[in-house]
Amino acid sequence: MRNDCNIRNGICVFPDGERNADLEIRNGRIVGIYEPGQELSSCEQEINAKDCLIFPGMIDTHVHIRGGELDYREDFYTGSQAAAGSGITTILEMPVCTKPPATVENFMRRIEEVKRNGAVNFGMYAAAGHDNLEEIGELAKVGAIGYKTFQMAPVAGREKEFYGMCAETYEDMVHVMQEIAKTGLTLTVHCESQAMINELVPIMKEKYPNSLRGFIDSRPPEAEAASVDLTIRAAKVTGCRTIIAHVSCPQSMELILQAKAEGYPIYAETCLQYLYFDKEEMIPYGAFARMKPPFRTRAEVDRMVELYHQGAFDVTGSDHAPYTMEEKLKHGDDIWNSVDGLYGLELSLPLLLNLVDQGKLTPADIVRNFSQNAAEIFHLPGKGQIAKGYDADLVLVRKREQPKLHHKEDMRCKCKEAAVIYDNIPLTYDICRTILGGETVYDGTEVTLEKGRVHIMNY
Repeated sequence: MRNDCNIRNGICVFPDGERNADLEIRNGRIVGIYEPGQELSSCEQEINAKDCLIFPGMIDTHVHIRGGELDYREDFYTGSQAAAGSGITTILEMPVCTKPPATVENFMRRIEEVKRNGAVNFGMYAAAGHDNLEEIGELAKVGAIGYKTFQMAPVAGREKEFYGMCAETYEDMVHVMQEIAKTGLTLTVHCESQAMINELVPIMKEKYPNSLRGFIDSRPPEAEAASVDLTIRAAKVTGCRTIIAHVSCPQSMELILQAKAEGYPIYAETCLQYLYFDKEEMIPYGAFARMKPPFRTRAEVDRMVELYHQGAFDVTGSDHAPYTMEEKLKHGDDIWNSVDGLYGLELSLPLLLNLVDQGKLTPADIVRNFSQNAAEIFHLPGKGQIAKGYDADLVLVRKREQPKLHHKEDMRCKCKEAAVIYDNIPLTYDICRTILGGETVYDGTEVTLEKGRVHIMNY
């Protein structure tokens, strides 16, 4: 039988390492993996992957495209383009939007929007909070990939975006987790102690009136770790499968690793920004570097990279949360009233590959943490590995002879002018091809995606 595509001469990256292999692809799946030089079936297209590492498509577990009334920031098509051009073939979309999927009606409205505009693989989170407990079980029945909640109060001025998404107290968290445990799905929790932060904010406002340093110091690692501790305690008594979102510091990881060692289904997600940038280098960027949890010290960043290499983390999310330049600058240098959020879709894999080039990570680390584990934890069949019978979602990358400076003008996301923290970073690897379901959707220059040609996981 004739193959749709054969890929020759590449170096395939597996969870346990790399090896040279040729691939056969047919009907969107990998049908053969062979030692180089073996005869392959005839094909419609042959790709020479000489000097390329071949990864399974990346699975970004934490994306805020938002769409709907906020599609001026990003819509599901521009988000798909940004993902495909940077090696991400599956997006797990967070529920923070103006009509949050805390009800079946809103969830289905969001599904219809993704069906119209999405163009890669999507999984859709549902919202879970103290105020929508009766909806949680129903949301699992209509296709939720998992749930998200914040261990904090709604963001002031954005209350409608956070309906059904907050569990500020231990009791509220237990009630939410009890309902989710019945579904067997995961709950991803944003962990920061609101009480600790509330105590520190007035102190830091006075000490650093208009500096990102004050904002960062008002949300210290201790505030994250205290919330992680509360969340883990609730997970232990409910049996809820729990992911701690965007872990930013080693203090939180110590708690998570202890819970894992005790046999509880607690998982850790981190983001590229916590592995790459430190707070001192980010402070000059002001509002453009404001996010929650915030940046940490270089020593903490270096330890986070060590933990990533050791396999302590389970999944990688970008926490992609775009805002326009006008939104970021609306309050001038008043850092306390700016908006939270960074770009991430297009830089996560390239900057992880920079860490490979620096000898801090291996390609196999990336496969495990940015692909394989996510597929297993979220039950995404056919995803996350280069294996016979698996979907042909693949990324080909090649080491550059000379690093190339990244320029935000070259990005595909809508609000790229505000992605200033990444400007002029030298990138050492080139993403030269993204394959989605056996079809090349990025050839190293152009993304070619058909709007509405989307696979919604679990739906």
